Amino acid sequence: MAKQIKQALVAALVVFVVAVTAGAGVGSLSVFAMGTASTMAVMTFGTTLLGGIIGKMTSKGIDATMGNFGTKFAARSSLAPRQVIYGECRVGGTIVYMSTSGTENSILHMIVVLSGHEIQGIEEVRLNDTTLTTTNSTINGTTVQTATNSTYTNTDNDNAFTSGRLVRFVFEDGSQTAVNPFMDAQCPGINTNDKFQSCAYVYMQMVFDSEKFGGGIPGLSFIVKGKKLYDPRLDSTVGGSGSHRLGTPSTHAYSDNPALAVLDYLTDTTYGLKCTQEEVHLSTSAGGFMSAANTCEQSVTLSDNSTTQERYTVNGFTDMSAQGEGILDGLLSAMAGRMTYVNGKFNCFAGAVQTPSLTITDDDLLRPVKIATNPNSGNLFNQVKPIYVNKARDYTTQDAPVFSDSTSLSADTPSGESSNNYKKIMETQLPFTVTDAMAQRLGKIALKHQRQTTSVVVITGCYLIFGVYFLNYFPNFTWLTSRDKNFLIRIS
Repeated sequence: MAKQIKQALVAALVVFVVAVTAGAGVGSLSVFAMGTASTMAVMTFGTTLLGGIIGKMTSKGIDATMGNFGTKFAARSSLAPRQVIYGECRVGGTIVYMSTSGTENSILHMIVVLSGHEIQGIEEVRLNDTTLTTTNSTINGTTVQTATNSTYTNTDNDNAFTSGRLVRFVFEDGSQTAVNPFMDAQCPGINTNDKFQSCAYVYMQMVFDSEKFGGGIPGLSFIVKGKKLYDPRLDSTVGGSGSHRLGTPSTHAYSDNPALAVLDYLTDTTYGLKCTQEEVHLSTSAGGFMSAANTCEQSVTLSDNSTTQERYTVNGFTDMSAQGEGILDGLLSAMAGRMTYVNGKFNCFAGAVQTPSLTITDDDLLRPVKIATNPNSGNLFNQVKPIYVNKARDYTTQDAPVFSDSTSLSADTPSGESSNNYKKIMETQLPFTVTDAMAQRLGKIALKHQRQTTSVVVITGCYLIFGVYFLNYFPNFTWLTSRDKNFLIRIS
């Protein structure tokens, strides 16, 4: 890690600011930063490190989010990572146990684990894309759901449950501390040690029926509301002293807020980065997670000028073996978000207009400002096609309508052409987005963002912010200039 840190430090020593705000003047540059000129330097330094050091911290496995675009049916596996579910989505789960009992082994027992954490609950259970309708009964002190669909009812089956029902199940949300009594009494091979603690699961029984299950075991899938997330806006202890973990049970609740999902991954002690409260910026100021969460929950009016929708939500799943950088990228994609790492804290920005909080004047400059205005137009796009998971179509992958930026298309078409035919389409994948309107909004933001290519390079003073850090880790260095101990240094 030391080599990567040193390389990242060298890359961050010359401080620059990329300003995409039109109209920024040389004499007074408005930038998105916090606090003083020294803090701006810290932000730039931290952003440079984020892709290097944090990428190393989170690299640990398979692709993080592509499962949201795939088929979502339960499958057997001898070794499978536990799922992590944010918001409301469709999942398959892992069949961890299967056995038979009864006359001629007529009853099939299955245990399907849905997640490696507590979840809010199950909204639907589906067999072969048929949503089960159920009635409740109490068996062995447990509430049991029995399917009433005619598709899974046969009164002529002598082995069927009451009224010819062929399917019944129980659900545990992951908060259980003991074995489910119904499962313990009914399922062969299960005993009091089989608690499945910290795992949400479904125990299901199916009665064999050649008419109803002639094609074999039906495909199992579930619509669930996922993890309960820590919300700092509910926590009166935010800002307290001490290196402690975040929140109490009263400050955790089901949420589909992307900023809170990012915060959950950063602070989770099982599969996340295990950050303490002192390592995340929680406030309502710029870069704070409370600020980002509030932005995500703002209402926006859709194109019909009457319907409203939350600005951003996160709905999807990943697993505990996935690459952490990919998890963060997927969660951030749901809110057009960005992250920085500044002064030992993670900061989060949702995709919305930010108010500039710092002005750089001529007195702050160590060198003339450099402005680059001639981008490589071959890398720019003028149309975007968002790819998302459509809740309205059983959470299947779908392309949102292609959005074309007429202004950009005109700019990309050479003069003298009779029509704007120089179309360049960008695809953006949104694995945690489940509505068409939100996918279009996120796609448009992505298209507009990649067109903002004017860059402003500014070298400013630093006021000894990293002096102690450098002396601790790199005692043999020489300042190239003396004014305010700026970042132009040589490491030996």
